[in-house]
Amino acid sequence: MRAETLKGHLDGLLLAALEAGPLHGYGVIEALRTGSDGTFDLPTGTVYPALHRLERAGLV
Repeated sequence: MRAETLKGHLDGLLLAALEAGPLHGYGVIEALRTGSDGTFDLPTGTVYPALHRLERAGLV
């Protein structure tokens, strides 16, 4: 997936993956990958900083 397409939607995707319950970062990556049939195969360097940002904002 192109970065331009993902930009602006990452936080929503991460929060949607966490809606069912708590997951660690790798679990979020796997949930998005399997839930999208591989469309959202996000690198850890994208996911972990976003999760930290959401945590600092009190959203996770």
